[in-house]
Amino acid sequence: MAERGGSAVDEEFERVQRRWRRRTARNAITGVALLVGIVATARWLGFDLAYLYAHRGNLRAILLEEMLAPGPLFDQLAADAPRLLPAAAETLAIAAVGTAIGLPLAFGFGVLAASNVTPSYVHDSVRLFLGSVRAIPSMVYALLFVVLAGLGPVAGALAIAAGTVGDLGRLFADEMEEIDRLPVEAVSSTGASLLATTSAARLPQVSTAYLAWTLFYLEINARKSTVLGIVGAGGIGYPLIMAFRARNYTRVMAAIVVILGLVVGVELLANRLRARFGLDHRRSDE
Repeated sequence: MAERGGSAVDEEFERVQRRWRRRTARNAITGVALLVGIVATARWLGFDLAYLYAHRGNLRAILLEEMLAPGPLFDQLAADAPRLLPAAAETLAIAAVGTAIGLPLAFGFGVLAASNVTPSYVHDSVRLFLGSVRAIPSMVYALLFVVLAGLGPVAGALAIAAGTVGDLGRLFADEMEEIDRLPVEAVSSTGASLLATTSAARLPQVSTAYLAWTLFYLEINARKSTVLGIVGAGGIGYPLIMAFRARNYTRVMAAIVVILGLVVGVELLANRLRARFGLDHRRSDE
């Protein structure tokens, strides 16, 4: 009996060892395959470490002598302030107006895309639509809306609105699908309609999350708006790309400093609003 027991233990140990060796071999092969794939892709893209190392002095010279030199940078900021500050304000306006336009559409599509609100043929179709909207970058939307509205901030605001619909709509739908079903069942058992049930039992559960996502996405839209001017959709992206084209890297850095101030300011404002509405406290409690 003791020999049988010892043999069974040895066999089980050997099986465990074989499984461990197979798993280790698979992980090693997968890791090597990924590494080879990354190296091959980098070579296909023309990624050459030797070339980058040989030209490191170019970047160092531009950074230290033009972009980060305090005296010239301060002078450039003072000289360009009459142009950069209005462009920064326009960028902020593009983000705010675009978010405001896209928010109600995102809310409506988000509710329709929730599987616990609408039938499958509705929410599947709406989710497919939202996925299609999200698949197109904001820069492409900006190019399309420049054709519609012409050069300027209107095209930028419309591009931001389109991105907001796709992204926030999906986030709103996901939040709606995670609600507690018991309040919904209690209200619907009284004979309330879908609209009444959603208003009374669904929306109160997600209103705080929706507000938090809206503030978060306002920060993202502020960042997106800073580059839309590259394609003529208004904002601070236009003076930035013009400085790049002129190879005036001190002016480039001046625009970047203003962009950093804009983005940090929007983030601080969003944080204050989150604290004002108790959104951070809610997340910490969860």
